[in-house]
Amino acid sequence: QRCSLSGDDLNRQWLSPNSVYHPTIYHTKGLLYYLKSQGRVPVVFCDYHGHSQRKNVFLYGCSIKETLWQAGCTVDTSKVTEDVGYRTLPKILDKLAPAFLMSSCSFLVEKSRDSTARVVVWREIGVLRSYTMESTYSGCSHGLYKGLQLGTSELEEMGAKFCLGLLVLQLKSLPCSKKVMAQAETLLDLEEEIADLRAQRSNNSCSLETDDELPCGDEVDYNTDSCSDQEVDFGDMDREIQECPLKG
Repeated sequence: QRCSLSGDDLNRQWLSPNSVYHPTIYHTKGLLYYLKSQGRVPVVFCDYHGHSQRKNVFLYGCSIKETLWQAGCTVDTSKVTEDVGYRTLPKILDKLAPAFLMSSCSFLVEKSRDSTARVVVWREIGVLRSYTMESTYSGCSHGLYKGLQLGTSELEEMGAKFCLGLLVLQLKSLPCSKKVMAQAETLLDLEEEIADLRAQRSNNSCSLETDDELPCGDEVDYNTDSCSDQEVDFGDMDREIQECPLKG
């Protein structure tokens, strides 16, 4: 059970955080309200969690239409206007990150989640792309890490891919200078090179594991004399011991 020193689940305190009992939430929410007052609403907000049951890495987001659809509401959703930009980042991550799976994502806003960071920031601050990222404790079910657990290096990789995804999102959403575009292209090219090297290294390690014997640079001479090869006459040794005078 996740909780603070006051015994509260901090991801259920975002509606009305207490400055004494929930200072991190209180001041973070205050900062977000300040940014909103300055006309600088964040493009993306993401809260990071671990999931004990579901596999892979995925996002929870917020959508009015998808909530109405999944709830089986009788409201005519064709009259509901909604920016579908909340799906852009998950789609980007699905292409970039081997541990991420778009089909595991959900954009349902449940009543029981009203006081979570994701929902409060979406409703009160107006952040369209407000997410909770869930990283599995139960391994992956697809792709490069299928059947494997995620360790520190895989989580670090996911973090790097998330940052790269933000860059791609910016390139897709906002007008950028030629300099920024050139830097982005360099980063993306470098990312492809790293992926190729990683795949090559993985293939090499697999080939070593499947070999019966590892290659040896020098031949071993099994005919070399050693102490164990010399024959010893134990009869002579016994006689010498018996002939030795006993002291005392």
